[in-house]
Amino acid sequence: MSMWNRRKNEDEPTRPLGNTPSSPEPAREGIPVSTMPARSFEPDVPRGTATIGKSVLIKGQILSKEDLVIDGAVEGSVEAQENRVTIGPNGRVVANVKARDVVVLGQLKGNIEASGRVDIRKGANLVGDIRYAKISIEEGADLRGSLEMIRVDVKPEPAKAAEVAKPAAEKPTQQSLGATAGGSNSK
Repeated sequence: MSMWNRRKNEDEPTRPLGNTPSSPEPAREGIPVSTMPARSFEPDVPRGTATIGKSVLIKGQILSKEDLVIDGAVEGSVEAQENRVTIGPNGRVVANVKARDVVVLGQLKGNIEASGRVDIRKGANLVGDIRYAKISIEEGADLRGSLEMIRVDVKPEPAKAAEVAKPAAEKPTQQSLGATAGGSNSK
């Protein structure tokens, strides 16, 4: 026997033969942990909506491609051209807001530009100018600023658009330039 084998054998404790340890618990292989489905978290706001909570302060520019609910503090600018911006009852915003629709329940110091609808609800405090397509102001809202309606232009029919574009596309000739400048080509 070699020296290495002897040490290995000497270091091992002696075990009684024939007594194999048995586990008091049955084997758990193949038993599912839970047969109940996992609960999913469903927020109060619909999917596709970003929320700035009431304990959050953001300084800077916010660009959003989804609806936005601001219930915290924002300083800077807020832009969600194709979506709705809602300033919640705890919201304190010092920013210009540009969105499709704007709903104000809290405080806003800044201008609003909305291609759709502006709703100023009871308890809102707004200081700034508003450009809107449609507006609703509830009794009890505080508004200091000017209102300007944006006219939504209806696209002209293709035949009329071609007639309008045609005269602008024609370029004056040299003869007409000389005549309009006061010069005469005859002697």
